[in-house]
Amino acid sequence: MTHLTDTNFWHDLIHGIAGPRKGGARIIVDSEDASTGVGKTGLAVYIALLISRAFGYSMQQSDLTLSGAAYLDRWRHHPGAEQPSVIILDELGGAGAGQARRAMAQQNVDLSNAWQLMRKKRIVSIVTLPHWSKADKSLRKQADYRLWCLREPIGYFRPYQVGADFNRGNVRTSGYDDVDRIRFPNLDANDSETYEYLSKQKDELLNSGFFDADKLQEDDSEDEDDGTLSDSDKERIKNMAKTTSATQEEIAEVFDIGRSTVSKVKNDAL
Repeated sequence: MTHLTDTNFWHDLIHGIAGPRKGGARIIVDSEDASTGVGKTGLAVYIALLISRAFGYSMQQSDLTLSGAAYLDRWRHHPGAEQPSVIILDELGGAGAGQARRAMAQQNVDLSNAWQLMRKKRIVSIVTLPHWSKADKSLRKQADYRLWCLREPIGYFRPYQVGADFNRGNVRTSGYDDVDRIRFPNLDANDSETYEYLSKQKDELLNSGFFDADKLQEDDSEDEDDGTLSDSDKERIKNMAKTTSATQEEIAEVFDIGRSTVSKVKNDAL
């Protein structure tokens, strides 16, 4: 079985970063039939770690996010053209960022502008979503690669180059002839700390009661000023969550804390 780093896709990717163009790369990871549980996040993390190793970049937790706002903030603070770097924006669309139905939203415009300027920062952006049609059209147009995770067997993907046709500029994809599919490891089973960090973020988003990572990010910022809750307050929050129909937002308002704090306290009770 051909290793990912021995494929034409990998050589093209590295050449685009280290070759005469000295640019970044924009990679969209999706799946066959928009299937879940086929390893999209694992593939994104695996490739990010390989790229980081190839260019001597040390990934940080802030390079892994579900929030479009956090992605843009991290993009602004990444190294300049002298150091290739990597950012993962997981669950594009599903977590609130880059949705096709929000085509005119300011954040989508900002994301598109960031991708246009990618070369100046040499950032490799890797985003995941169930199907790439869910991404804003401008992001699809600017993507360099689409990595399509197979539903069966799990743990394989097919890489495609993304471009635009000559006359109308419509998005087109083209595959590679050297390999039919490429294998990638199960990072969940391998106890990858990077993968686990992203998984934890997704769990917090699911437990938050809303599906917008930017709002969760705002709550996390508010939580910095919450201080340490007393044990009695934690018990009151747990009791209120168990015995009443109050939402997390309502509980947060009662205790003057962020919604993510309510989620964390509730989860501790489970």
